[in-house]
Amino acid sequence: MKGNTRALSLTALSVAGAVAILYMGTFVPTMSLTVAAIAALFTAVCVIEGGFKYGALCFAATAILGLLIVPNWALALLYLTFFGGYPLIKSIAERQRSQTLGWGIKLIVFFAVLTLYMTLLQDLMLGAILAADWAFYIVYGVGVIAFIVYDIGMSKLIGFYLARIYQHREGR
Repeated sequence: MKGNTRALSLTALSVAGAVAILYMGTFVPTMSLTVAAIAALFTAVCVIEGGFKYGALCFAATAILGLLIVPNWALALLYLTFFGGYPLIKSIAERQRSQTLGWGIKLIVFFAVLTLYMTLLQDLMLGAILAADWAFYIVYGVGVIAFIVYDIGMSKLIGFYLARIYQHREGR
């Protein structure tokens, strides 16, 4: 019971922190991707501390509250469609026996979300930018590089959390 109470309490605090970060991101609209990525770290902490179900709870609650509270809907949707759930995908992918399979899962999810964004946003605002067929290849190429850097960065931050905070807490 003590473990469940601790995990649920941490999840509630993580939801509050993630929503606060998303809300503050409204005031710096040029950093939407960064703010959504930072908010996703709270989900990663919940996965580490309480397991997949507490990470999923953190993601779901933050996504719902983000859509209801955060004035910048684009930021809330970025969190909902990719960044918020990515720690859950990463957790599943990195449990695979094969590192290649794990990267395959992560890249499939990334390409699916990027394709969704490209399809929906092309008519809204990217039509002039992506008029040429080759522009899609550039967007996907740069996107994959940015995604790999993001994944490695998140792995480093998770490693830091595990080494410096998780291992040195009371009760461990």
